[in-house]
Amino acid sequence: MKILAAMYTLRKGGAYDRFLMMVEALLEKGCEVHSLSLVPIRIEHPSYHNHFILFPFCREKGWVAKSMTFLFFPFYGLLTGWREKIDLFVSFGPLYAFLQAFPKWILKKPMVTFIRLDLMGFKKRDIFGFSNFLNRMMEYVGLLFTDRALAVNTGIRQEIVETFGRRKKMEVEVLFNDIPEIKRSSSEDISETRNHLGIRKQAKMMVTAGVLTPRKNIEVLLKSLSNLRGEDWFLLVIGDDSKDEISSYISYLKALTRKLNLGDKVIFKEWVQKEELWRILSAADLFVMPSIKEGMPNVMLEAIGCGVPCLGSNIPGIRDILHHEILMFDPYHEESVAGRIRRFFSDIEYFNDVHKLCKERKASFVFDWKEEVSYMVTKGIRSKGQRMQPGRFS
Repeated sequence: MKILAAMYTLRKGGAYDRFLMMVEALLEKGCEVHSLSLVPIRIEHPSYHNHFILFPFCREKGWVAKSMTFLFFPFYGLLTGWREKIDLFVSFGPLYAFLQAFPKWILKKPMVTFIRLDLMGFKKRDIFGFSNFLNRMMEYVGLLFTDRALAVNTGIRQEIVETFGRRKKMEVEVLFNDIPEIKRSSSEDISETRNHLGIRKQAKMMVTAGVLTPRKNIEVLLKSLSNLRGEDWFLLVIGDDSKDEISSYISYLKALTRKLNLGDKVIFKEWVQKEELWRILSAADLFVMPSIKEGMPNVMLEAIGCGVPCLGSNIPGIRDILHHEILMFDPYHEESVAGRIRRFFSDIEYFNDVHKLCKERKASFVFDWKEEVSYMVTKGIRSKGQRMQPGRFS
């Protein structure tokens, strides 16, 4: 089977990790995978072919390159799909589905679209601006041309079903992220990690991590923790600062930390590799995720995989992971966040319940994600030019 995928570029974050995992899974199943990109995406495999478009004098992150992408990607996708005799288009997001809608329509091939984050909101009337409107319309068109949508959480699936209803025959399924196999740290490793971070053995160590954009809502966590001033605690904030938007947000968080007089309790650490992240998580007493928007955060699953108790926002994605109300809080209210954290460290019964429930939740996310994704992407697909009914893989 020949598959054509598209990825603008690879950056740090769970979505990009999952894209690579998906490509590797399809290759392992004997598929021939072609990918369109603006920068080389290198995977060493004889059945993998990267077709990247080079725009001279254009910065990868600039508006010119983005404009050229929207203009030329559909035609380049059509040319590649026709030349390589593609059987299936795979889009890692509704905007990529929009870009691949034209070649999919012309070549009359099926398309599978991954939905990794909440949609812009087709029915939300509180989102204004031409840019937001344009994004919503592109998402809508992308999903209109999608035959199978793979949502990362149940909330996204419900939103797609409610939006399209019976107007389109589209399969909408849920594919959760999994917990990778993680080597547990020894007590010596934990002590060494804490010493390296400058955190005392007896201190309460909390961690939050991710690509630090405003939707991570770290400011509410900082304001909440300012109410725990008398406690012996530390918060480690791990995240990327390579993009201008992220760098600006981290600068704001650091300024807020100084304003709240938390400079000696909050530690900002740049992006770390997986193995180091797992060592840090294993040394923590609590992982906290106060996001207001998530798909299904890999880092929270990794924290659970490291045996760390977790508290998080009561939002789709996180709700699918934690499930129990006592493990969640309202991310818009500082006292709700502070109350959960304060209770965790002061109420032994609640402390034990959180540990127990997080340990139980781990079992739901230990599975072979590569096996699942290759099956869900390719099931029912007919290769060698056989057509399929819209919305039906048979």
